[in-house]
Amino acid sequence: MHSVDEIRRLAFVEHGPASLRLVQEGPLADLSFAAKDLMDIAGYKSAWGNPDRLRDAEPAVTTAPAVLVPLMAGAHLIGKTHTDEVACGMFGMNPHFGTPINPKAPTRVPGGSSSGSASAVAANLCDFALGTDTGGSIRVPASFCGLYGLRTTYGRLSVAGIMAMAPSFDTVGWLARDAKTLRRVGEVYFGPIAASRPVRFLLASDAFDIPTHPIGEALLPVAKSLGHMTKVNLFKEGVDHWLDTFRPLQLYDLWSTLGAWGKMPGRTLSPAVAERIELSSHVDPAKFAAAVVRREALTDRLVALLGDDGVLVLPTAHDLPPLRDAPVSAQIEFREKTLALTCVASLCRLPQINIPAALVDGCPVGLSLIAGPRGDQRLLDLAEKIGNISSVAAHAT
Repeated sequence: MHSVDEIRRLAFVEHGPASLRLVQEGPLADLSFAAKDLMDIAGYKSAWGNPDRLRDAEPAVTTAPAVLVPLMAGAHLIGKTHTDEVACGMFGMNPHFGTPINPKAPTRVPGGSSSGSASAVAANLCDFALGTDTGGSIRVPASFCGLYGLRTTYGRLSVAGIMAMAPSFDTVGWLARDAKTLRRVGEVYFGPIAASRPVRFLLASDAFDIPTHPIGEALLPVAKSLGHMTKVNLFKEGVDHWLDTFRPLQLYDLWSTLGAWGKMPGRTLSPAVAERIELSSHVDPAKFAAAVVRREALTDRLVALLGDDGVLVLPTAHDLPPLRDAPVSAQIEFREKTLALTCVASLCRLPQINIPAALVDGCPVGLSLIAGPRGDQRLLDLAEKIGNISSVAAHAT
């Protein structure tokens, strides 16, 4: 067992505020929160999970708008949280600053790159935490740590004052232990959330073929318990078509934003991140250009399928969180299979919410709902209506 002090040390960065409150009253005045260390807080450094950045960065002049909103709603900021180095990771493992603890499965990783945020919320150190999501960085740690987590519609919330990793994918999101809190946070960004109209549940049946058997066996009955389901074939073009569209787009974005910084002589980078930045420097321009067109076609098809009342149901991740000491080879295989699930909302710029749905071998497993553009409020309302559905799941052994 890990002590609360150890969980706190590995979740929060030392260079963030220990306490920050701008107003004493507001709709979130009874809540505490944390912000991922990609997000600027006036007067403090943003290290992005990298020691060179921590050494060289000037304290931020302004607070990122996405952080300012809950602060002005009365929420109490208790710190900034660790992240995978420059957000390049799915597991939360940072060789420079350590790997945050997954309080729900301590021998396993917390998920990334919003790892510290997920760890802090799951350990009851704060009520909610802000993170970012490019290829799954809110959704995966939410699934691994048994939390509710929302990736917002791309472009809906400001990313000013937040490190750009892949600007055509980057979004803001947040995590909470219960759907009511997640919704309350949503209302300070979106305004009052009305009760949603009846939805059409679309079961992405081929997406349930991706997870390992115990995961699929645990999640499918939970999905079907939500209501009438219409089965759809999500990956009509094939899973590889989706991944081959996602990879060059994200990598070229990464090279455009962090390539020059990452390639500076003497730059301190973990081997995995150095390799990823090197890979991003070799994206074939023809493949990138073709992927831009494919992305639009995939988006058009999915947006048309969802309409203004459709909700796509699919697993969040394909397997249990890897063990903290898992070899790199296992991490790579895991990333590719889970990315097939998370790339859908990322490519199509859609909102997605993770709901704690089951326990498999004692580990949390999440179920995801995807709505059409600007369907964030529908997902927040729906998640609260569903409540914690883990009790209806079959607990695999």
